[in-house]
Amino acid sequence: MKISDLKPGQKVSINGTLAEYLGIQKVRIPNIGKAEKRVFKCEGIDSYKYYNLRKVLKRLKVRK
Repeated sequence: MKISDLKPGQKVSINGTLAEYLGIQKVRIPNIGKAEKRVFKCEGIDSYKYYNLRKVLKRLKVRK
């Protein structure tokens, strides 16, 4: 499934780790400021993954 097709709350697999899609949010980037990114919260470890808005064609595995 493409990133652009995801809905907030869906669970996906990113490089073998389970993550929940949180949607598009403004995040603070050190030494740059705030930017809009697609945000994923990883489960099991307390970390987040951010993707640029332009990466809409990247494919992820959807977990049900």
